Amino acid sequence: MPHPEELEALDLFEVWTGAEPLGGHFDPFRFHHRMAAYRLLIDSINHDGLFGPDNRRNPLWGLMFQHQWQHRTGRLGAGAEEHGRIDPDAPWGYGNYTLCVVPWLGAVAAGVVPDLPLAGPPSPSRFGYASGGGTEPRRVPAELRPAVGDWTAFFTLVMKSRPGTDEEPIRLALWKAHKACLDVVADRLSEIGPGPYSAAEQTFLRGWCRMVDYLWVAAWPTDFDFMTENGSDVLPERLLQPEDDERGPAGLAPDVRRNVRTVMGLARTPAWRYGLNLWLWKRVMRTRAARDEVIPMLDAVFNPNPANRGARRRMLGYLLRP
Repeated sequence: MPHPEELEALDLFEVWTGAEPLGGHFDPFRFHHRMAAYRLLIDSINHDGLFGPDNRRNPLWGLMFQHQWQHRTGRLGAGAEEHGRIDPDAPWGYGNYTLCVVPWLGAVAAGVVPDLPLAGPPSPSRFGYASGGGTEPRRVPAELRPAVGDWTAFFTLVMKSRPGTDEEPIRLALWKAHKACLDVVADRLSEIGPGPYSAAEQTFLRGWCRMVDYLWVAAWPTDFDFMTENGSDVLPERLLQPEDDERGPAGLAPDVRRNVRTVMGLARTPAWRYGLNLWLWKRVMRTRAARDEVIPMLDAVFNPNPANRGARRRMLGYLLRP
């Protein structure tokens, strides 16, 4: 694991160092159980020091950081931050479920972690959840089964990899599985109301699901160093309110406010236009050189200005390359 002093500077430190072990069961509606599952997954796939002796290059760090942000900002339901319970009807909580429990089930299928009994939701919900396992039959909603298969492929690839090999295929496999999960979430969100959230927050979540498509194509790094350098202070530290939908998210840092507007803009983009833009982005990201420039390329796409004129020229070159 990274040096203790690096973790101590993060709010992730407490759950990383003090999270209770899963023991004989996995209750995914407890925040600390999800974090304990992430820690076990992160520890379990660093065989032979694949991601470095301190595991800092492990691509699963991004999932843990993202869940900590959801917990810290109240996106897991009323009282979740205080009591550690995740509302099964909270859309962000369901989104993270697909990126915690579904990877876990893929790791079980790949023989990476034990097949622990999985608790179902404590109350009725608009979302479908898995349950069972151990000595009981495993029940997995049909819409989540393809994503379990993609995560199984990811963990199988990781366990076959050796230190010193190119890690980009691992990142691409992770993002393929990640996208398979959030495609399910996006489809469900299109059918339901915002529930405990404002319409603005629901729009932000739908846009975030679309932003994942851009990150997937670019094999966006999600290791410890990249997340601490580029993945913090970029998302809103509060739930969006109804008035944010009309005048933009007030009271946020300028960079965060711009990011929120970008994500909400993606949610509102017509499907045909979004599909065309994503196709163009895929052409830009065809080469390793372009993917290595993912941060300036994304800035060029979503924040064109005189300062990134050079990046926009390079992006055009990547787009037109035969």
